[in-house]
Amino acid sequence: MIILGHKDGSVEKISSSRITQVVKGYPTHTVIGGEFAVVGDNYNIAFKTLLGSCVAIMFYDKEKKIKAMNHFLLPATSNSNEDMKYGLYSVEAMLNEMYKLGCRKENMAVKISGGADIMSIGLSGKSIGHRNVEFASDFCSSEGFRVLSNHTRGTEGRVVLLAARFETFIKNVQNTNINNEVVAEEKALQRELSVRQPATAEYVSGTGIFELDEKPSSEETMDIELF
Repeated sequence: MIILGHKDGSVEKISSSRITQVVKGYPTHTVIGGEFAVVGDNYNIAFKTLLGSCVAIMFYDKEKKIKAMNHFLLPATSNSNEDMKYGLYSVEAMLNEMYKLGCRKENMAVKISGGADIMSIGLSGKSIGHRNVEFASDFCSSEGFRVLSNHTRGTEGRVVLLAARFETFIKNVQNTNINNEVVAEEKALQRELSVRQPATAEYVSGTGIFELDEKPSSEETMDIELF
């Protein structure tokens, strides 16, 4: 059973039998922008996501052997219609599902990834990627979570694979078409922020690169193992 949080704020449970994608030998669920996922190691399911300026916070309870990953676009919003695109709402909702499964804060560790500045554009103040990473770090610090590792910032998108026992792999995006898609969506997000409107566009670049996993290719070999 996998617990999924969706962009509209809804949460559902799905059977692991619905997972058909395989990466590094793991049946793999893709977490797109504005979603989170929670699963126990006993289901042998991995989570995968593609990040630009967005950030994924990953939690693991070493006693329950339960892991979780989210993918948020912005730290928070003053809009009353909050949803999973915002880090504060997403991480609290995700943790709530972990606690329902018996996870305890003292047994949990964290990894943080994403927050790149993948395009050169004039900004007043901190970039979106900077703000997202700052939020993730500040949240974990204020809530007392132990951060094992950070793989953040830089100027390239990255694919993250979270497997059993909190084993985590990262590959920088080197596919030109995918990079262009990510850049286009980053610009759209910047435009929304510049007119002080809530970010409503879905972050969907992940669909293109993940199709490569359907056939044997070098994309299935993740270049950097965090732990």
